[in-house]
Amino acid sequence: MTDELLMIPGPTNLAHRVAEAMSKPQLGHLDPRFLENFKETLNLTRYLFVNYTGIPFVISGSGTIGMEASVVSLIEPGDKVLCLDTGYFGKRFVDLATVHGAKVDVLNFETGKHADPSVIDEKLSKDNYKAITITHVETSNGLLNPIKDLVKIARKHDVYTIIDSVAAVGGCELNFDQLGADIVITCSQKVIAAPPGAALLAVSKRALDAFENRKTPIRSYYMNLARWRKFMEEPGIYLATPSIQILMALHEALLMIKEEGLENRWRRHKIIADAIRAGLGALNLSIVAEEGYRANTVTGFYTPEGKAFDICSMLRDRYKIHVAQGLGDLKGKILRIGHFGNITSKETIALLSTLEISLRSFNIDVKRGSAVKAAMPYLEELV
Repeated sequence: MTDELLMIPGPTNLAHRVAEAMSKPQLGHLDPRFLENFKETLNLTRYLFVNYTGIPFVISGSGTIGMEASVVSLIEPGDKVLCLDTGYFGKRFVDLATVHGAKVDVLNFETGKHADPSVIDEKLSKDNYKAITITHVETSNGLLNPIKDLVKIARKHDVYTIIDSVAAVGGCELNFDQLGADIVITCSQKVIAAPPGAALLAVSKRALDAFENRKTPIRSYYMNLARWRKFMEEPGIYLATPSIQILMALHEALLMIKEEGLENRWRRHKIIADAIRAGLGALNLSIVAEEGYRANTVTGFYTPEGKAFDICSMLRDRYKIHVAQGLGDLKGKILRIGHFGNITSKETIALLSTLEISLRSFNIDVKRGSAVKAAMPYLEELV
């Protein structure tokens, strides 16, 4: 474990070999060694998404670059878009679609509650929507939306799907080829466990055709996925200088994912999530997301009233363990744990034991050793 343990919902701690990849001598963006490395990164991105029917994209920039590039490339001014709001990052899609001229309708769901497929089915049947935006894992509260059901309904109504899977891909089960979505987005600094600075996308051929057959030009240079497609198919073409060192580190992180095996990685994340949820339950801390729709990568939990900031500060200052405050309406009410990337039983035990100590230091009555004891039956599965 490093001196500072990041268990926020991104970025996460880096493996030594990933960090070391950034310290290698600088290469040019058209250097054959970098281009060969990037081609392998694209193949590893196919593996990550299980995307062998569409095209992988890796673009320098944040996850928001991936979200905005998806919107601006697919949506034309005046198109009707349905945005599912299950939290802070669902609202971001509303902002992005509005900025780029879409006619946006929003379906709001109660905090911690999943997007109801029957409600969406009814909504899509009443109007002619071009696309629907869906948050796979809502990073602001730890909710896992039922994307298989939601994509199936969208396809029934011939509506394009744009999915924010930033806090899910690599830790929550996702098979792009089987899912049938049009665009799925993630980024480097979360479950992949690489440094911030790269957006990764899986894009269907149907969406690619839509980019090419628009009535109006895509209103962006850098975020034009039709333009980036040429670079993904032939990386030697110059479009913009990529963040070379970041992409070299991303390549190493993706190699680690393939070495572990995608299904093994999904399993590890589920075990860690089950252990953390059991530990929180033993501490009488309520989880924000409803049961049955809880992510294996992020967990939000309610803190004793008025103690969110104090507990967060104590974990950080005394134990060098970082968790995150709530966002928006949940600020001051919850804390969020990012349990993804290279997290193991060691980091899980460290978090739960120090969280318990922190609660006791604020005179909150919890049974000594209860959190780790509750987590151990799950963590033993990792041995």
